[in-house]
Amino acid sequence: MRSLPLLVLACLSGTCLAQGTMYCVDSGRVVSTVDIATGAKTPIGTISDNAGTTGGLAYDCASNTVYLSSTSNDSLFTLDLITLQATLVGPYGDASVVMHGLEIDPTSGNLYGGSAGNLYSINKNTGFATLIGSTGVTSFTNLGFNATNNTMYMTSSGTDSFYSVDLNTAASTLIGPLNGPTNPNGLAFNPDNGLLYLLCNNTDNLYTMDLATGTANLVGSMGAGNVLGLVYIPDSCEGSACPADLADATGAGNPDGGVDINDLIFFLTAFEAGALEADLDNGTSTGTTDNAVDINDLLYFLVRFEAGC
Repeated sequence: MRSLPLLVLACLSGTCLAQGTMYCVDSGRVVSTVDIATGAKTPIGTISDNAGTTGGLAYDCASNTVYLSSTSNDSLFTLDLITLQATLVGPYGDASVVMHGLEIDPTSGNLYGGSAGNLYSINKNTGFATLIGSTGVTSFTNLGFNATNNTMYMTSSGTDSFYSVDLNTAASTLIGPLNGPTNPNGLAFNPDNGLLYLLCNNTDNLYTMDLATGTANLVGSMGAGNVLGLVYIPDSCEGSACPADLADATGAGNPDGGVDINDLIFFLTAFEAGALEADLDNGTSTGTTDNAVDINDLLYFLVRFEAGC
């Protein structure tokens, strides 16, 4: 029988439970987790320097992919939140684009970007950005998609206001002033509680948004730093291919769109037996199987179990 690390034993005792996590990134590539109850951020490391100056973040639940915008390289990257390695997808195709806004519409799987008041669709395979149109709002724009009402929202650092955006025409509709943040630089929707979050790097605070009025409600201080990107990784990805979703409620090896104790038990049982159901990774943290069951598979599963996907 394989010897299980203390981390696994802690999980089995109930102190390691899958839950959603909010992340932020600053212009210096430092990634932090964010406490959504207090706003406090905790640095976890620095993204590889090939990403340059880092801006927007977006999460594609369907493919379990984090996207990252580089405002200095004018390019799209993917980001491994375990290793913090950024991998180039490709340039946006226009050096004048400074893509601070970055967001996925989970209903279509399309990736969108916001730059200087313009809305773009972004090819997730090449990084190329296609102009949809002008939002009619100037300065830095940030995007956040609310999956509850299927609406893309936007903020502008030029007006310090809150808008909804038509994804077909780019036309924006003013909802109202933020009444607090003076340089909004990040939006992220939390499907676990139905709230849209906003960060402001002038006030160094985290807020939740009133979608009816545009008012930003203070959560708390994030601490000093030029924080630009915000993203929430949910505790489960309904209907998506999630590496930690291995079993259903009966304990059978059938993904059910949720990550819970059944998945943990299924994996650990397979891991202890050396069964190939536990073969998830080859040591590169990319989820590539190698027909061997070892510590790499255990670490790969546990990290994604804790992240919820």
